[in-house]
Amino acid sequence: MKVLRLIYVLALLIAFSACKKDDDEGPTCTRDNWIGTYTGTADCDGNADPATVTITASGDNDIVIRYVTGSVTTTFDPLPVTNCMIERTNSAGGVTGSVSTTLDGDKFSLTETLTGGGFNTNCQVEATRD
Repeated sequence: MKVLRLIYVLALLIAFSACKKDDDEGPTCTRDNWIGTYTGTADCDGNADPATVTITASGDNDIVIRYVTGSVTTTFDPLPVTNCMIERTNSAGGVTGSVSTTLDGDKFSLTETLTGGGFNTNCQVEATRD
C-alpha cells in the first residue's frame, strides 16, 4: 500500500510541475517518435520486474507515459515533447518528485525519484519498442 501511495504522490507532483524547455542539443524527436508500446524491465529500489510502457498522444504536442509491472501502474501526463529528452521536477509538502526520460531510436529510458516525507524511492525503466 505504501508503494501505491508513493506512486500516486509522485504522479501528482509530476502532473502539476511547471514546464521546462528541453535542451536544444542532441537528436531531435517529435511526439510521433515517442508514441508506441515498449517492453523491458522496471527496477524500483533493487526489485526488478518485467514492465510494459505505453506512450500515447495528448493534445497537440504532449504525450502520456504509462508503465505497468506485475504490481504497479504509474502514469505521467501530460508531458510536452520538444526533443528526445524530457525532465520534470516538482516539490510540494516537503516531498520532491522528478522524472527524466530519454528516447534513443527504439530504446526508451525513464528514471523517477520521490524523496522527502518519509519516502526515498528510485525507479529505473529500460524498454525497447515492440
